[in-house]
Amino acid sequence: MSAPFGSFAIPSFDHGRYVPVLLTRQGELLAMRELAADIRGVATPLFVVHPVAIEPSTGEPKKTIEEHVTKVARQLAADWGITPAFVDLRYVDTAAPLPDGSHPLVRLVGISRDRGLPLTPVVSGSHDDSYRAAAVTAARLADTAVAIRLGPAEWPEIGTPLGDGHLLRLLADTGQSPEDTHLILDLEGQISTTVAVTAAALRPVLRALPYAYEWASVTVAGTGMPTGTAEVGRDGAAEIPRSEWALWRSLDGAGYRRPSFGDYGVQHPDPVSEFDPRFMDSSAQLRYTISGSWFVVRGRGVRGTGLDQIHDLAGHVVAHPEYAGRGFSWGDQWLWDCSEHSCPPGNQGKWRKVTTNHHLSYVVRQLASLHGP
Repeated sequence: MSAPFGSFAIPSFDHGRYVPVLLTRQGELLAMRELAADIRGVATPLFVVHPVAIEPSTGEPKKTIEEHVTKVARQLAADWGITPAFVDLRYVDTAAPLPDGSHPLVRLVGISRDRGLPLTPVVSGSHDDSYRAAAVTAARLADTAVAIRLGPAEWPEIGTPLGDGHLLRLLADTGQSPEDTHLILDLEGQISTTVAVTAAALRPVLRALPYAYEWASVTVAGTGMPTGTAEVGRDGAAEIPRSEWALWRSLDGAGYRRPSFGDYGVQHPDPVSEFDPRFMDSSAQLRYTISGSWFVVRGRGVRGTGLDQIHDLAGHVVAHPEYAGRGFSWGDQWLWDCSEHSCPPGNQGKWRKVTTNHHLSYVVRQLASLHGP
């Protein structure tokens, strides 16, 4: 018999809801703090906890796993609030228990619960048995549920004969029914082939889903954003296609359940960077979401040129024909003010906050425009 659906779990939803997959770094978290209430109301984020930072000079972690998950839990409750969300610790070393014997996932979900934020843990084949067991424990303690997130390597076994495929084995581990379980099909990176080729690979997976119309939700997540934007060039501007949006638009539900839309905000999802601030200089840049692309403007290295160059870059964004207007979001107001030199230039974290805030607002309204009032 399946476990009961937790009273604080994420309710079932259809393809009108947005599932942004966001690393829990400061820019993304602070972007959510500034979201309008109507945007929050139709977005259900999947928070992917970023790795513990490493001290470049020593190669040692800057904090313990206990300190890391405790801080993230508190930040999530402060910046997202009390609306249910998903959470995944795939980039955190959870092999060893915390000093009190608890699993890091159980600790994070428990702190969030105590602060009023119900989190639904996400599991996949990439998680070991102890992590999946901890997800079940955490969900029961928080009165939520467990969701399933599958990468492309896990898709071939979906819908195997006799109902014994990989997906159903993961479902059995949760002790839940499909009706209680959200399913996320995650491309886990940039869409590296054409949209048509990717869609052709996805449609058979969607058609083969066991209990296709019974899952609490089915989401497809991906991105067209590369790991870096160096190809835009110094003092350059370019539009990078939002291929994940074109992909989702092509998944029209013909013979399968139409999935919800998920993306990774304005970033590639890879949390590991080769950037070493001791020896490398990051460029000023803004990534502004428009109808089918990101309008990316790049300046020069901030160490050599300074932060004030962002005023001119913001001016390029505001001058773009698809600039949404200063009243569209908190981020759009900041871009306007910045272009007018009426606010400080900020830094990389601020620019990530600004463009993520605009992006989340834009995608929610873009989805709403397809579904009508």
